[in-house]
Amino acid sequence: MGTDVPIPTLLPIHRAPRKAPCPKCGKLGKRARKLSARRVRTAIYKEVAYLEITCGEYRAQCRCSKTFRSSPEQVLPRALYDNKVRELVLERILADAMNVEQTIRSLEREFLLELSPGFIYDVIYDKTRQLDMAEHRRKVLDLFSGTLCIDELHLGRFILLLTTDPLMDIPVAFALVDHNDQNHMGRFLRNLAKTGLAPRVVVTDGSNLYPALLKEI
Repeated sequence: MGTDVPIPTLLPIHRAPRKAPCPKCGKLGKRARKLSARRVRTAIYKEVAYLEITCGEYRAQCRCSKTFRSSPEQVLPRALYDNKVRELVLERILADAMNVEQTIRSLEREFLLELSPGFIYDVIYDKTRQLDMAEHRRKVLDLFSGTLCIDELHLGRFILLLTTDPLMDIPVAFALVDHNDQNHMGRFLRNLAKTGLAPRVVVTDGSNLYPALLKEI
């Protein structure tokens, strides 16, 4: 890349207090040592930017583990990219309806990020697991307007089946599948029905996947 290589922007973050909560139970542990700073990629427009994170290792005062490490809220443990990058990936796919390759090119062009397809799918899988948690399901049932949008996005190797509540502007559920057929869509909708969701209005794109399944389920 020669002389065109941009100078990285470094954003220092210190998360090594003398005491820190256990990530499992919250009981405070005592710091045993500070760890060498590690770099995690973040997103700044037209810049190569890193968080330079200094964390601590702690002696646990509980039975969850012998030791644990602190981590800033905006970075998952052992992650190479912070949550801002992960949110940009989801925004491109869910809001802009981009596929994986379009998402990679867009974020490389705007934020100089070099992301792999595997990372993109990992972000989607993680979000899928979040939406499948009991707490999120309760939130959806409490806020549900009665209108459900169902769609499928062709990402490349996989298809993302997704449902949203357009009136409350909340995601309801996702599923990442390798075939866009009635078996996969039927399993997705039946699992959704088992949560207790009972829409009065369902909005689709007119695909022939939906009429028989919606009538049955």
